[in-house]
Amino acid sequence: MAAKKLSKKALKQPDQFVGFWQVQSQRLGRFAAENAKVLVIGASALATVIAGSVVMSYVQESRAERATTALARVQKIASAELTPAGPPAKTDAIPHFATEKERLEGALKELDAHFGSGRGPLAPEATLVRSGLLLDLGRTDEAQAGYEKLLEGKLDARLRFLAREGLGYAYERKGKISEAQATFAKLGSDAAALGDFYKDKARFHEARLAEQQGNPGEAVRIYHEVLDKHPSTSLRDEISGRLALLELK
Repeated sequence: MAAKKLSKKALKQPDQFVGFWQVQSQRLGRFAAENAKVLVIGASALATVIAGSVVMSYVQESRAERATTALARVQKIASAELTPAGPPAKTDAIPHFATEKERLEGALKELDAHFGSGRGPLAPEATLVRSGLLLDLGRTDEAQAGYEKLLEGKLDARLRFLAREGLGYAYERKGKISEAQATFAKLGSDAAALGDFYKDKARFHEARLAEQQGNPGEAVRIYHEVLDKHPSTSLRDEISGRLALLELK
């Protein structure tokens, strides 16, 4: 597979996991007779996918369905094609946005309209999405507070991994590299009970931070280790591109 070419500028930036993560929301399975629900909330940027299931037997089916629909609409708004044409005529259609900032603000407004209380079905997932939107909008302190609030509560292991990763990015955006490194370092233990995807993602961050701290040799070693131990990693193109630049130096 051909390596994905990255500029030196791109090499210095965090991968775009926090580039809103393009939230994909879908239902898996059926709601049980006891009103339990099983949902998978997806968020992708580059090769990153949230794959988590949340079971809440106390939630009424209609409320859970509305929450799922609301997150799906937020995803559609966040990924809508940029166009100067203005909003469509139908009130339930996806609006148009001329700039990335307008699109992010539109998605945030839609999210807050449905999940502003911070309670109810999919509230943690909505907070995770909201923090990513705030981070992309440059509202780093608010994003950091959202991630920290999530980590203080009881979370599904996959959501905890993603909240901690988001917090690491928030520190990184603020130039607090030592705090970012300490936060990313905890991803390894978070990933212990999860699948290979989370393990290779945790190691990827170790390598990426090693680059930023002027240790390209260590970064190269870890990148190769990820490719060797996780040959089917969804990060292969990203890692190959980074290796291509590092090994040319």
